[in-house]
Amino acid sequence: MMALPRRNRWLAGLRRLILRPLTPLLQRWFRRHYAVERRWRRQGLDILVQPGVFPPGPTVSTAVLLDHFARRFPGTALAGRRVLDLGCGTGLVGLFLARAGAWVVSSDINPAALANARLNAVRNGLILRPVLADQATSFAPDAFDLIIITPPYYPRDPASMAERAWFCGDDFAYFRRLAPQLAALDLSRTEVLMLLSEDCAVETINAILSGQGLGLRLVHAKRSWLEMTWLLRVVAYAKPTDVGASA
Repeated sequence: MMALPRRNRWLAGLRRLILRPLTPLLQRWFRRHYAVERRWRRQGLDILVQPGVFPPGPTVSTAVLLDHFARRFPGTALAGRRVLDLGCGTGLVGLFLARAGAWVVSSDINPAALANARLNAVRNGLILRPVLADQATSFAPDAFDLIIITPPYYPRDPASMAERAWFCGDDFAYFRRLAPQLAALDLSRTEVLMLLSEDCAVETINAILSGQGLGLRLVHAKRSWLEMTWLLRVVAYAKPTDVGASA
């Protein structure tokens, strides 16, 4: 079993020290900046980010996924593979995988995100299958070969549809609902990848998954602006994991 690396407490403390006074300013900038349509270009894809939809930046989560997939799936390496992009946002990740040959379902609970993903599919001449869905509840357990999850992980109840992309509920309700859905999958056949940050309560999230006999295995890590972003594979274990242990 592979455990997550320990957090770098010195860098985490420095990050908190820097961000504490800047956070209100950054939040105001973010709301103003994305109150109008924005354009992004990533990995040869031309993306519009519409108001109310989670953008591919300035957070690095989308970049981590695209970097990993660009190395792992060159050309049309995904031809014939069935992929679910859970919480698709603008559709950027799904479009990247569709270009590599995958049959992609892009799901989101936010209707604005699905409309945005449809628009971006047309702009890039690619095919996505947008589905309004709350997590994986609308799909058969064996429907996909690969499921990608970019979850909300800050513990606060969302006050709007847009905030559902950031906040998972005071009691981590998002993960408490998601864990039994993932446990119903045959994880030896369906690969589930999840993005988390060392900014989030990863130990709490892992404990929720462990209650369903699941664990997290590190696939890829990237540090940016003193923050580590982890790409993790959800795996089935006979007993809970200790994500705080050293690798």
